[in-house]
Order: sequence, then structure tokens, then C-alpha cells
Amino acid sequence: MKKTIFLFLFHLLLILPSAAGNIKGRVIDSQTKQAVDFCNVALYAKGNKTPLKSTATNAAGTFTLTDITAGTYTVKISFIGYTNIELPIRLTTEKPDADLHTISLVPDSKMLKEVEVVGQRSQMRFDVDKKVFTVDQNIAAAGGSASEILQNIPSVDVDTEGNVSLRNNSSVEVWINGRPSGLNEDNRAQILEQMPAESIESIEVITNPSAKYSPEGTAGIINIVLKKDRKAGYYGSISAGANTFGGVDGSANINYNSAKVDAYANIGVRNMRFPNQTDTQRESWNENGDTVILNQKNRGKMVGLGTFMRAGTTWHATSRDDLGVNLMAMIGKRDNHSTLKSFDGDNLLTRDRSSSSNGKHRMLNIALDYNHQFSKGENLSASVSYDNGKRNSSSDYLQVTLPDISSAQRQTDDNHDERWEIKIDYSKAFNDRFKLEAGYQGNINNRNSDVKTWDGTDKEHLVSNEKLNDLFKYQENIQALYATFTGKIEKFSFQLGLRGEYMHYTTRTIAYNNPEPGEKSYWRPYPSVFLAYSLPKGNEIQVNYTSRVRRPRGRQINPFRNVTDSTQISFGNPNLDPEFSNSLELNYIKNWEDHTLSASLYYRNTNGVIQNISYYDAPTIFSTYENITQSQNAGLELTAKNRLFKMLDLTTTVNLYYYNLKGFDYTYKNGDKEFNISYPGDKNFAWNARLMANMIFPKGFSAQVTGNYNSRQAVAQGKTYDNYSLDAGIRKSFFSRTFTIALSGRDLLDSRRRKTETWGNNFYQISNSRFAGRSVTLTFTYMFGTNNGNKQKNNRQQNDVMDSFGSDMMDF
Repeated sequence: MKKTIFLFLFHLLLILPSAAGNIKGRVIDSQTKQAVDFCNVALYAKGNKTPLKSTATNAAGTFTLTDITAGTYTVKISFIGYTNIELPIRLTTEKPDADLHTISLVPDSKMLKEVEVVGQRSQMRFDVDKKVFTVDQNIAAAGGSASEILQNIPSVDVDTEGNVSLRNNSSVEVWINGRPSGLNEDNRAQILEQMPAESIESIEVITNPSAKYSPEGTAGIINIVLKKDRKAGYYGSISAGANTFGGVDGSANINYNSAKVDAYANIGVRNMRFPNQTDTQRESWNENGDTVILNQKNRGKMVGLGTFMRAGTTWHATSRDDLGVNLMAMIGKRDNHSTLKSFDGDNLLTRDRSSSSNGKHRMLNIALDYNHQFSKGENLSASVSYDNGKRNSSSDYLQVTLPDISSAQRQTDDNHDERWEIKIDYSKAFNDRFKLEAGYQGNINNRNSDVKTWDGTDKEHLVSNEKLNDLFKYQENIQALYATFTGKIEKFSFQLGLRGEYMHYTTRTIAYNNPEPGEKSYWRPYPSVFLAYSLPKGNEIQVNYTSRVRRPRGRQINPFRNVTDSTQISFGNPNLDPEFSNSLELNYIKNWEDHTLSASLYYRNTNGVIQNISYYDAPTIFSTYENITQSQNAGLELTAKNRLFKMLDLTTTVNLYYYNLKGFDYTYKNGDKEFNISYPGDKNFAWNARLMANMIFPKGFSAQVTGNYNSRQAVAQGKTYDNYSLDAGIRKSFFSRTFTIALSGRDLLDSRRRKTETWGNNFYQISNSRFAGRSVTLTFTYMFGTNNGNKQKNNRQQNDVMDSFGSDMMDF
């Protein structure tokens, strides 16, 4: 009986209407006959004021609306400075496609008197399961880095050390073009700091990824999409800039596209100079009840030079087959110099420590991609990527403990990461309502870290210290299969997904105390459910559930002891278990003509939370990691997008979140000593807000202002204070936007800093740190190439790297 029902349902899916059409066209200026790029194209169902689909014209003025069912529609075309056009259209199962050919926009003479038209794409759009922030025209980050771009993305935070978090959660994956691309917990901050902002097209924020994607990162995925446009002929740009810290940068890129071949190359160079400082005050109590006061002042400067390179080509072998090769590489060096002065309770200098370090790193990513289109709605893609990264550093420390005790230390750290990834994805659309996706992903990752240390009374008399030498090896193997099924029944849409992953990893530490090798393996399913319902008058509601994981890696599981500061020593724990989370989101979207409101209510429960714990063993605070508690996160994210007065575009995000970290009593054993660590837990409400304003003025001027505020929030054994920041920029274009000058200011209020309190059974500490500070950057850009608006003979559209469902069947 069950078999009969299954065959009947399967047969029913196959015979359902399968016509899904496309609408395409080209938009030009009626007077100049030139293509109009960044023009808004929206599709409305008959009698509905909410757009079903929308897109923007490319540099050639062309557009395509895909996967449209039979029916009667209106295509609305609009752009600042032109009179809107509305075109009625009807699609049938016999004729599912429509070509609107060339559409001429008539300039609005009244509006043109008020403002000189400057094309600028929307800063944010809502896709099926993500928010996409277009940043290629981000004025405030001109001449900056990927880290500075991320600091202006709603719900994303980058602290003074370059650590990235999403919705107040640091367990987030950062990808480049849909892949990890060699980024991990140890090198992420450095790579993002060197990646030029000019190379980035958009940032995709996926807070609850489906089973199609790796479950890594309990907070979700941040995908950095690099520029790779398609328009006929060749084109490119050259830019150069400098900032008030003494840093300079430059970049160049060129693209070539034809019906058979697409190719691109990009290079960016950044010379960075940033000051940094940290002030720390500590009170501790020894076994006799005596109070010991320690005040520290750390002042430093970082100087770095990095080169970022990309190149690739895609060969359209046939009308159904694409073969691509992409290369991304980075080389750089960084020098740090700092002084750490320690004072006692009477403000007398007790210790003077100077340190200098220099490091070199390189990263290489090679990817081979293949895509085959069997027929309309059926696709197979496969990719193989290889990552290789090396980081080498050498650090020298000289410490003088008054009155006349001197000590010196040298430490070298050599790291090598190697990763292979194989992906195969298959999708089959049975019709315009139902779709099946399935795939395989395999990852093999090897990491080696070799630390050597020398001690002595001064830098000229150093001998090897075997107790501080460490060789750490980590090997990881993850194999995964996934399947998702997407469907739509009238106004109700759904997606059901399941991913199964097997993981096995080993750790080996070669050190003076010969720690035992570590090994763990486990298999776990990760389900996902997405539901959506379209309500009247432009209202939509969504519910989704996913299972996520945060796996400990890098310094969290490396038992090596970092002795950079002898009063604060940190080390990892190779026995850590993964964190497992269940995430639930309820989303609401309301669309108007020039306004969009999105509200996301989310909840996440996490078991085995990895926390940094500290204990005091006079005169040093030791810090390590343990799975010791549970947490619950709940929040409300409000996002409003408003276009006002035809010249002002506002994007406002307010994130309210509740965090409940369960208290714990924990006994940490270090040799024959035991340290009792007690934390009462914290139920904390915090919030942040971000406002981005984009303005278009006459005579080719445009401007951008971004403000950000983060409230106080709790951390294990302490809290962080609130902080705020303001960035702004102005741009002027010349000669039909061939040449531009941008002046941008970062941290204009000199307020981007981090203040933290931590405490334990026998100590209390407060620290205030700042990296960089107020700066002003001037950037010049020249754009060149053909822009004749010729249409590509190859009409296949280049989809987003992170196209989660492969189509717009779900009206999210």
C-alpha cells in the first residue's frame, strides 16, 4: 500500500505543469541611446502592489527575470532621473518566455534640474535565506580592508583584535566566494585585514543556513563575494590612496568577457600602519589575604605590507557546459613593536618589558569548477579546491624587573595549513513548484604548528628552553551528504533538508611533558526546515529551523602555553568537545513601493559551551578553555530600508538580544594543585543599532554616513562595556564617472575601543584596549574599457555564489 501511494505521488509530481518562463530585455536612455545600468526592474502580479521578483540591469543595460509561472503581470522599470515605465505582459504554458527587446527610458526634465543622475545600487536586498549587502560603492571604506567593510555590516562586529562575530556570537564561518578559501580561526583576522575593500562586490549574511551548507558556525555564515562582473568586451580600474597613519594602498583589475571566455585578474597592495594600546588594572588577593595591585600600560605599533592577487577564467565549452579555473593568493609581512610597563599600588615602576616581532605569511587557493546543464531545471556542478597557507613569526622580549633583574626571550612560530575540498551538487526541478537538490562534500585538513623558545639574561646570551618548545599537529577528515526538497503550494512554500556528517580528527603534541595524542570521531545528522506563507498586501512570514555545530580548533585545543606576558599565560585544551546548537527563526517581511521592513525573531540553545576560564596562581593569571556550561540566546532583529526624497537611501538595523549563560562551579586541576572556579551565570539583555545613510547630490557628488552603537554585554567571568563609532565619506565623479575621488573618515569620534571587566575568586581586573583610532583616507580611482552595451551571445545568467535553493520558487 505504501509503495503504491509513493509511486502515485511521484507520478503526480512529474505530470504537474512544468512551464517556468523568463522575461528579458535591455534598458537604454531615449536621448543618448546608451545603456542604463543599475536600473530597477520589478515584476508584479495582476492586482498586487507587492513585487514578486526584482532585479537590476547590468552595465550593458540588460536584465533577466527567471522562473516565472504562467499568468498576467506588469513589469515596472524605474530609475532616478527618468520617468517610470509599466509594461503589461502575459505568459502561457505554450509561450513561457518573453523578450521585451529594447526599452527606452525618457529623462524626467524636472528631476534632472534638481539632481545630476549618479547610478548607485541598493545597499541591501533580501534573498531567499540571506541578506545581501552591496559594498562595491561603500564610500566610508574606500582604501580600507575587508575587516573595515565588515564593521559596517548590520549585526556583524569586528573587535580590536580582528575577531568577527555575528549577532553577538563569535562562532561564525567566514567564506570567500562560497568557500572557506583557507580562512581559519588562526589566520582569519590577518587575511581580512590585508584584503582590499576595492576587491569586494558584496557581503552575504546567512544566519540560519540550510542543510545544503556546512553546519559549522552556530551563528551562521558570512560570505564575502569578490568582484566578477560580466559585460561585453574588456574593462577595469586602477586606484590608489593614502591615510593619516602613513599607510598607502593601490589596486588594479581588468576583466574580459566574450561569448566563449570570461577572464579576470586583480592585484591589491596595502601598506598598513596602526597604533595600539591597552591599559590594565588588577587587584588580587593571596592566601594570607594581602591585596596585590598591578597596573599595566601597553603601547605598540603595527606595520604591515600585503599583496592580494586573484585571477581566473571560465570557458563556455558548449551551450550546456562551463569549465572554470580560479586562483587567489596573498603574501605579506607584519612587524609589531610594543612596550609593557607594570606599576604597583604606589604607582612605582616594577617591570619594564619590550617586545618586537616580525612575521611573514602566504596563502594560496586554487579552485577548479565544472557546471553542466542537462536541461531546463536540471543541473550538475562539481568543484575541487586546494588551500595552502604558511605563517612564520619571530618574537623577541626583553624584561627588566626593578631594581636590576633582567631577562630575555626569543620565540619562533612556524605554522602550515593544508586543505582539500571536493563538492558535487545536483539539482532537479520537476516543475515550477517542486525541486530536489542533493550533493556530497569532503574536506581533509592538516595543520602543523612548531614553536621554539630561547631564554637568557639578555638577547646576546640565549639558550634553548625545552619546556617551552611545542610541535602541534592536527589532522581532520569530514565527509558529508545532503538532500533538500523544495515545494510551493499556492501561497505556502517549504523546504525540508537533511545533512549527515562524519568527522574524525587526531591531535599530537611533541613537547617536554609528552602529552598523550588526542583522537575523536563521530557521526551526526543536521536537519533543516524552512516554511513560508505569503499574506495579503505585501506581507510575508517565514519559519525555519536548523542544527549547527561549533568545532574547537587551533589555539583552543593546542596545549602550548603562550608566555608573551609572564603575568597572564594562556593555553588550549586538546580534550574539548564540539558545541551543538539548535536554531529557530521567525521572519516577517513587509514591502512597500520605496520601503521594506524585516523583523527576525530568533532563538538558539547551545550545549557544551566552550568558555575561556581563568584562575590565579600567584603571581600569574592562567587562562584556558573548557566545556562547562549551557547557553540560550534569543533576539529580535529589525531591519528597515527606506528611500526618501529620491536622493537618500537609509538602512537601519536594531538588534535586541537576550543571553542566558548558565552558572557553574568548576574545579580545575593543574598537577597536584586544585583551583575552584565559580561563576553565578548571567541573564543579560543587550542591544546594538546601526544606521547607514547613502546620499546622491548634484554635480556627481555622493556621500555616506554610518553610525554604530553596541550596548554592554556579559561574558564568562565578566562583562564588556558599551561602545559606539561613526564613519563617513564623500565621493566626487568626473568625466562620466571615469574618474572618482573619495575622502573617507573612520572612527571620527575616536571611540572604537573595547573595555572589559573580568573577575574570579581571588582577583578583579579591568582592561581598556584600542587598535588604530581616528583616520582619514583619500582615494583616487580611474576606470577604463569598452562599454558599448553589446549583448552577450551566451545568455546564461551568473547566479550568486551562495544561491541556496537554486531558484526563486519560495516567495521569501
